Amino acid sequence: MNPLRRPADRTRSRWLVALVLSSLAAVVCGVLTGFAVWDADSRVAQQQAQHRHRITATTVSAAEPGISGRSGGPADAVAQAVWHYPAKTRHTGKVDVPLQTSVGRLVPVWVDDAGATVPAPRSAGDRGVSSVFAGVSVACVSVLSAGAVVHLRLRLLEARNLAQWEHDWERVEPKWSGRLRSEPGSDDD
Repeated sequence: MNPLRRPADRTRSRWLVALVLSSLAAVVCGVLTGFAVWDADSRVAQQQAQHRHRITATTVSAAEPGISGRSGGPADAVAQAVWHYPAKTRHTGKVDVPLQTSVGRLVPVWVDDAGATVPAPRSAGDRGVSSVFAGVSVACVSVLSAGAVVHLRLRLLEARNLAQWEHDWERVEPKWSGRLRSEPGSDDD
């Protein structure tokens, strides 16, 4: 052990090592979170795929500007449509359609087992984006939290270190500079 190295320096080094290790742990937690979100979203999508069906509806009115977002597709308008699901059961309702859709056009819609319109199942791309976002969020929050804790601990360490320097300097400065201070008991010589 280096005799010139102060305990504060060793403590500072330990806290910096702790920051590096906690950052690595945060990355691992982020990756695990991303995989967990992917797995959960995939199970939900698989379950939805069993109960959502893509069918074709026929528009019975012209498209009206407005975004409903009910069938999950990108749409600029909605139109009244009719579809049959399950077999021979007739349903009507507003569905998302491209702007300029006329009466009698065939449009794809997603329906549930009862024939009601539902959003499309999430795509693998959407699931991937949410998984990456979740993993990166967990990693960033963890790294920032660890960084804040280490920063505060290092500031406290620095404050104690500066106070010790000040105390030591008050003891050494009169002798070092050759300037005598009047201290209690200095007249006793």
